[in-house]
Amino acid sequence: MKTKSTSQLARRSLGEGGFFNLRVLIGLFVFLSGVFLTLLSFGPATTGFAQGTTREQMTLAVGQALSINPPACVPGAEMFNDVPASSPFCPYIEELSRRGITGGCGGGNFCPGAPVTRQQMAVFLVKAVDAVTQSEAFHIVGTAGEPPFQNGWHNFGGGFSTGGFFKDTLGIVHLKGNLTGAGSGTTAFTLPEGYRPAEALVMPAAGGVAGPVAANVAVLQDGQLQVTCEGLVACAIGMDGLAFRVP
Repeated sequence: MKTKSTSQLARRSLGEGGFFNLRVLIGLFVFLSGVFLTLLSFGPATTGFAQGTTREQMTLAVGQALSINPPACVPGAEMFNDVPASSPFCPYIEELSRRGITGGCGGGNFCPGAPVTRQQMAVFLVKAVDAVTQSEAFHIVGTAGEPPFQNGWHNFGGGFSTGGFFKDTLGIVHLKGNLTGAGSGTTAFTLPEGYRPAEALVMPAAGGVAGPVAANVAVLQDGQLQVTCEGLVACAIGMDGLAFRVP
């Protein structure tokens, strides 16, 4: 891939990176606003913000702000002695505990009715913000346990970015990689369930062989990632910075 095409990829990556940072900031604002509004719904403060909020109420507030849809608790297999499966707070308490956002108060208990102190609230929020901003590592196409390349596609090599993808905590799938070696209009690899768009998407990308050409990456509802280069039978493609939201 020529130097000019590489420069185009760098500019695209920088622009998309700035846009991603803005999305993260917006996500944090929405999250903190959700916590604030939920805490206010529990009743009026007495001596300060959220005074009188219990541990179970704080857990519900954080869970709803993170848009968590936790599984139901299993009777007889509860995580905490004092949080029965019949409690409406139980699913949120157990899910946030599994995610490391909250924990028990000792002796196998959670102390759901205990008031949240200022320092406990700080820990709740810091860990929840970490949950918003942290993302999984890239899934590298063609490695063990990951989707294989298809139709002769493979990494461009030569130190260029390898094909991969990951989904951040805002539900946005990010693509990367410089691929080559196959026919235009064919599927390079297939994204697994959970990484597929609700409807087919077509995104412009950097392409070329001897020089840059117009190209696009189509992501279908079944996860197929198809590459097309204008006027070429075969081409190389750069996907760094491409991203889309999934349901």
